[in-house]
Amino acid sequence: MKTISNGNNNYIRTMKKYILPFMSIAMLMAMASCSSSDDEVAEIKEESKLVPMTFTATQESNAGTRTALNAGTGVDWETGDKISVFDGQGNRTFTLTEDVEDGKFSGTASSQATSFTAVYPYTEGAKLEKDGSVSGITLPAEQTATIWSFDPKAALMMAVSTKDKKYNLDFKNAVSLIKLQIEFPCKKIVLTANEDIAGTGTLTYNNGEPSISFTSNQSKTITLKPATGKYLKKGDQYFIVVPPITLTKGFSISFHASDEYCVYTRTSTKSNTFNRSKFKHIGKFETTGIFDTTDKKLGEWTYNSRGIVDKSQELDMGEFEINGKKYRLIFAKSNLTKDGLATNEYDYGDYFAWGATEPWYSSATQTWKNDKPGGYIIANAPYYSNGKYTAGKTLEAADDAARQILKGDWQIPTKEIWEALEYANHDQVYWGPEGKWTFDQRHGINGISIVRNDRSNQLLFLPAAGYVYSTDFKQVGSIGYYWSGTAYDNNRAYILQCDGSHVYDHYNHFHYMGVPVRPVRLVAVD
Repeated sequence: MKTISNGNNNYIRTMKKYILPFMSIAMLMAMASCSSSDDEVAEIKEESKLVPMTFTATQESNAGTRTALNAGTGVDWETGDKISVFDGQGNRTFTLTEDVEDGKFSGTASSQATSFTAVYPYTEGAKLEKDGSVSGITLPAEQTATIWSFDPKAALMMAVSTKDKKYNLDFKNAVSLIKLQIEFPCKKIVLTANEDIAGTGTLTYNNGEPSISFTSNQSKTITLKPATGKYLKKGDQYFIVVPPITLTKGFSISFHASDEYCVYTRTSTKSNTFNRSKFKHIGKFETTGIFDTTDKKLGEWTYNSRGIVDKSQELDMGEFEINGKKYRLIFAKSNLTKDGLATNEYDYGDYFAWGATEPWYSSATQTWKNDKPGGYIIANAPYYSNGKYTAGKTLEAADDAARQILKGDWQIPTKEIWEALEYANHDQVYWGPEGKWTFDQRHGINGISIVRNDRSNQLLFLPAAGYVYSTDFKQVGSIGYYWSGTAYDNNRAYILQCDGSHVYDHYNHFHYMGVPVRPVRLVAVD
C-alpha cells in the first residue's frame, strides 16, 4: 500500500541526509560511553563479591597462649582484636566488634568463597599460598612485656573453616610459652638459643597443629622489654612467646637488672623441648638465685656481667658510640694479670702476647714460664702469620685473655673502643690540665690519666708499663702500650701508645710482643 506522497518522500530523504550522520556520531559517542561504563560495571561487579560477614572464633582452651590469660590457664579475646581472613582473593581484615565472650569478628570477604583460612594477629602483606600455608608471618624477636600475660603480636594462631561450618573459625595455637617471675626490677630479659627462635616465615596448619618455619630476619635471641616505663616490675610474672621447638643444645636466659648494669644469667646445656600450645614454667628469680622451679633439668644461676670482678674494681667512663651503636664503657681500674686484676691502678700487671690467654712472665712473682723459652718471641706466639686473624679481624672470646681470665663480658678493647675513648668530645687529643688525657703519676709511677667523658673528677689511670721483647723490658716507666683486640694484619695488631705528649691509636706491634691489657666491658644503651 503506497500512501506516502512525494513531499513526504522528500522530507524523509532530507532527514536521512542531515540527521542520520548526526545519529551515527551520537551512537559512536554512546558506544564509547558504554565501553567506559563496562569497566566501571566490571569493577562494581567485582566489588559486589565482597559482602559483610561475621565469623565466630574460638581458641584452644588448655594452653594460655593468646592475648589475655584469664584466671585459669585459658585465654580470652580482647576488644579490638583483629584477624587476617583469606578468602582465596585477598587478605581481609576482621575485627572483634561484639562481646568478647562471643568471639564475633566482622568484616567483608568474597561471597564466592567456600572456605576460609585465618591467622591471628592480622598481618599486613601476609599471603595465602597454593598449598594452604600463609607466608609473611612474623614471630617477633623483640616482644613487649605484659604483666601476667604476653605480647599479643607474638601469640600466633591459625584456623581453617570447614564446609559444614563455613563461618566458624576454631583457632589453634602455633606457639609455646616460657613462664617466669622476677623478684628484682629488670630493664629487659633476653632468651638466647643456638637455633633460630624468631623471624619471618610461613605458617602451616598441619591438620590442626600449626607450625612456623623462618625464611628471613631470623634471630637466635628474643628480648622482652617493658611496655611502659623503664623496668619490668619486681614480683610480676611474664611470658616469652617461642616457637614449638626442641633446643638440643639448651639455652640461656639473661636478666638485665635495673641498676649498675648487672646481668644475671641462667644457662641450660641440656636438651629442652617447648611444646605447641603449652607453657614451661622455669622458675622465680632473685639476684641471689632461683627458687620455686618445676624443671630440675635447667642449669645453674650465674652472674656473668662482671665475671670475677668486684664492683669496686671498675669505672664507668660514660656513654660512647661504637660502630654506630651507643654503649657505656666500663673499664677495669687496673691491668690484667694471670689470676685477675692487679691490686692497684698503678701496678703494671702482666704482659700478654696477642691472642695468648696467659702471660709468659708473672709480674707478681717475677718468674717466667718454663715452657716458653726465650720469652716473647715468634716461636711462642699463638697467632703469627697463621691466617686466622687478618686485617680488621677481632679476637674471638676463646683467644681473648680478658674474657678467659675475668669471665663475664670482659674483653680486650678493640681499636674502635680506644678511638672512641680518645676522641670523645675532641677532634684531637691535647695534653695538660685542660685536656682529656694527662701524663700523670700515681705513687711515683708514671702513667696517663683519662678524664671521664662528662668532665667529672673520675679518672682512669693507665701506668706507663712499656712492653717486653724476648726477655727484655722496653720503655717501662716512660711509655704506655696497651693491646687492642683488632688485628692490623696477619702478624701484627693495633695498640694504644701513650707517651708524655701524644696518644697514638693507629700504631701496631707484632703478635709475639708482651704488652699490658686493660679490660673493658660494653653495656648497650637502650
